[in-house]
Amino acid sequence: MNVKLKLQYDGTAYHGWQIQPNGVTIQEMLINAVKKITGDDVNIIGCGRTDAGVHALNYVCNFHTNAKIPAERIPYALNTYLPDDIRVFNAEFAASVNVAMFVCFVILFFVFFCVLGHLRLFSWMEIYGPMLLVTIYGTVTIMKNSDLTYLVGVTIVLAVTVVYAVNKTKIFAEITKKSTVICIYILAALVYMGIAGSITVLRYVTYRSPAFDFGIWAQMFYNMKESFEPVTTIERERLLSHFAVHFSPIYYIYLPVYFIFSSPVTLQVLQVITLASGIIPVYLLCRHFGLSKSATACFGVIFALFPSLACGCYYDLHENCFLVPLILWLFYFAEKEKLRGMIIFSVLICLVKEDAPVYVACIGLFYIIGKKQYRNGSVITLLGLGYFCIVTALMSKYGLGIMSNRYDNFMAAGTAGSLMDVIRNFVVNPAYALSECFSSEKMTYLLYMLLPTGFLSVAFKNSAKLILLLPMILVNLASDYVYQHSIFFQYTFGVLAILFYLAISNYAEMSDKTRRSMCAIAICASIMLMPLGSLSRTHYYGAYKNEKEKIEILNQVMESIPKDASVSASTFFTPHLADREELYEYPYLYDKSIITDYVIIDLRFGSLSDDERSNLESKGYRLSEMQEGLYAIFIQNTN
Repeated sequence: MNVKLKLQYDGTAYHGWQIQPNGVTIQEMLINAVKKITGDDVNIIGCGRTDAGVHALNYVCNFHTNAKIPAERIPYALNTYLPDDIRVFNAEFAASVNVAMFVCFVILFFVFFCVLGHLRLFSWMEIYGPMLLVTIYGTVTIMKNSDLTYLVGVTIVLAVTVVYAVNKTKIFAEITKKSTVICIYILAALVYMGIAGSITVLRYVTYRSPAFDFGIWAQMFYNMKESFEPVTTIERERLLSHFAVHFSPIYYIYLPVYFIFSSPVTLQVLQVITLASGIIPVYLLCRHFGLSKSATACFGVIFALFPSLACGCYYDLHENCFLVPLILWLFYFAEKEKLRGMIIFSVLICLVKEDAPVYVACIGLFYIIGKKQYRNGSVITLLGLGYFCIVTALMSKYGLGIMSNRYDNFMAAGTAGSLMDVIRNFVVNPAYALSECFSSEKMTYLLYMLLPTGFLSVAFKNSAKLILLLPMILVNLASDYVYQHSIFFQYTFGVLAILFYLAISNYAEMSDKTRRSMCAIAICASIMLMPLGSLSRTHYYGAYKNEKEKIEILNQVMESIPKDASVSASTFFTPHLADREELYEYPYLYDKSIITDYVIIDLRFGSLSDDERSNLESKGYRLSEMQEGLYAIFIQNTN
C-alpha cells in the first residue's frame, strides 16, 4: 500500500527534513516511527526539503508498506512514537493513476459503444455506456487517488459523457407514481442508515472510537442520566460542564431514549437516524418547487449518497448532526411563509451550538433580500444574531469562551484575538481573506461538497443566494483548523443542508436539458465518490469478524473495573468505561499530576515501554494485569 501522510512540525530541534549524517532530522524520526508500527524498513519520500530550524504546517510525504493498518489509525499510531514537536494529522491510501491510459481507455470504449449503437445492438450503450464507464472507473480509482487534479480530470470527462447522453435522449427514466417515489425515499434512507449505522456502531464495538469526542459524549450522557447535568471529566481533565466548551442543549432531545437504552451504541444509532430524517424535508422541498417525480426521486438518492452525510458520522457523535434536518425544515417553512414553524426551527438550530445562529441569521438575511419576506426574514435574523451575542457573552463570562483560536490565521501574531479581528480582516484585507479561503486543500473540500450535487448548488440566477454561502466561508473555509474543511468531520453538516436547498431550488429554475445534465452528473458523482465515504470504512466489518476473541476479552476487562473507581485509560478504551464519575484520557493532555485508582493502557497499536512503566511505578502504581498486544492494567498500591 502507498500511504500518504500529512504532518506538522516545529523544526527548531532538527537539521531539516532530509536525513543527515551529522544531526537528527524529521525524516529520520518518521522512518523510525513507521518501522515501530509496521515492522518495515521504509523509504519516506517528502514533497520537498526544509532547512534546519524551519517549521511546516502541512507537509506531505509518502511510504509503501504491506502492513494492514486502517488509514485513520495511522496518525494515532505514529504520534505514539513521535515527539511532541512532530504530529501526523492525516493519512490516506494513495495510488498513481495513469491519466493518459485512462483517457485512451475511455475513447476506445466510447468508439466500441458507438459501433454497437450503429449496428442496433445494445443501442442504449451508445448513450449511457461512456457515462457509466467513467462512473465505474472513477469509483474504483478515486479512493486511492483523491487529489484535486485527478478529481477535476474525472469530473470533466464525466461531464462530457453526460452532455453527450443528454443530447442523445429526451429523458433518462420516467417515474409516474407517487408511491414509487416514496418507496425510493424509504429505501434510500434505510440503506443509508444500515450502512452508516452499522459502521459507526462497529467503530465503538471494535474499540476504535476515541475519547475525543465519543468518550466525552458517552460519559456526559451517563452523567445526564444520573444527575441531568452535562458534565464530563475527560474534556478538560476536571469536572466541567460541556456547555462551558460548546453550548449544546439540543442533546437533551436524546436523553429520553438514552434513559431506556443506556448504551453508547444508542448515541451512534440516534445520530444516524437524525441525519437520515433530513430526507423528509428534502422530499417536501422537491414537492414545493414543483419538481417531477423522477427528479424528486433523484434528489432522495443523491441525499442518501452524499459523501459528507456518511463521512461526518464516521468520527462518531457530534451535536452538528442536528443541523441537517433542522436547517432543511427551516427552509421548508420559510418557503411556505409560515412564521411559527420558522421560529421553532430557528430556536432549535440555535440550541445546537454557539456558532449555529450563523446559519439562522444568513438564512433570514436571504429571505429579506432575495425573497422579500421582510417580516419573517427579519424575525429569524434578529433571533439568530441576538442568541449568538447572548450565548457568546455568557460563555466568555461563565465558560471557556468561544474557540476563536481556530481563526488564528486572521489574527495578529502573538495575540489572543477575537471574532471582531476575523471580521475586520475580511473587510480591510479581502485579498488575504480570499487566499486563506481558497487554498488547494480547501478547493478539494469545495469539490467534494459541490460535485455530489452536480454543481447545482452554485448554478443560481438570483445573486441573493450568495448570502447562503456565507456560512460555508465563515465556518469551513476561513479557518485553518483542518477539521472544519474536511468532509470526514461533522463541521460540514450545516453547509450540506444549505447546499441541498440551493440545488433543489436552482434545479426548478433551469431549462430541461441543463437540469437533466446537472442532475445526471450529481448522481454519477455521488456514486463515484462513495469510496471516499462508506466504502473506505468497510474494514470495520473485517475488524469485527477477525477480532471477536480480542473484543470479548476487552469487554470482560472493562466489566471487571469497579464502577466507583476513578480511571485513566487509553483513548479507545474511554467510551467503554464512561459509566463512572471520574474518567480521564491517558496519556494526559493538560494535568500530568492526575492520580486515579486504575490506569488502563491499550497495547494493540504499540507496546508498553520501560520508561512508561517506570513512570507509572514512580507514581505509586503497580502492574496488575497485562496481555501483550492487547492491554495493561495498573492499580494504585493503596488498593
